[in-house]
Amino acid sequence: MNGGTVPRPPNVGERVGQALAPADPAEPSITNSEISELLAIEAESASQPLQRAFRRVPRKALPWTDEASQLYREQRSLTELPGIGPHLEKIILGWLQRPPLVSTPPDIRQNFLTWTEAHSILEKASSWSQSLKGDLQMHSLWSDGSGSIQEMAEAGDALGYEYIAITDHSKGLKIAGGINEDQLEQQAAEIQSVNDAFETAGRTIRVLRSVELNLTPAGEGDMTDESLRRLDLVLGCFHSALRKKDDQTGALHRSD
Repeated sequence: MNGGTVPRPPNVGERVGQALAPADPAEPSITNSEISELLAIEAESASQPLQRAFRRVPRKALPWTDEASQLYREQRSLTELPGIGPHLEKIILGWLQRPPLVSTPPDIRQNFLTWTEAHSILEKASSWSQSLKGDLQMHSLWSDGSGSIQEMAEAGDALGYEYIAITDHSKGLKIAGGINEDQLEQQAAEIQSVNDAFETAGRTIRVLRSVELNLTPAGEGDMTDESLRRLDLVLGCFHSALRKKDDQTGALHRSD
């Protein structure tokens, strides 16, 4: 990331009104990560409804599958990127043409990889996939997934996995079809049936019993301890009050 302490690019409004020439590939540019940070900074002083867009897009910029600078060099529209409309395109084009200094993000926005950064790292270490043993977060038709447990086990086996964990949402997250204790027991019978069939066929993958336990902002779960003790593992997740900026370490500790 570029050094400096300038909190936001100067004269954005002036720049975005100018006609933009094709970028010179030799010129310095900015990354999607830096664009995300610049948009977050703009949100702090923007008025509605633009502020809402500025707040929403920084999160969407991280999983962009193309670098905005690459689209610019290829003279493609930045509106190809999720969350970018004509107005934001003009602002980002201004940054790409005249890269501003980007200040160090606050702690809450540090150490996030963009999709392109992660993809680049994995491409340089192509053997990483051989070390994968399984997947410990998978949702099935029991909640908001799109595949049956049998189908997911088949897919995991095809990938060479040793195990997968079925972590459907628990009952507190009704919007995602969360399951209750009785349904969790019914699911256990289905998992056992799939494991038995795979073992009979000499296939080594094992389906683990789990759940994505919905945690309250106070760190409390929504399923009985008795039902959780029967599982191979429990994945705890917060799904509400996610925009709090104060330290939530205490809630995390209480969920242990």
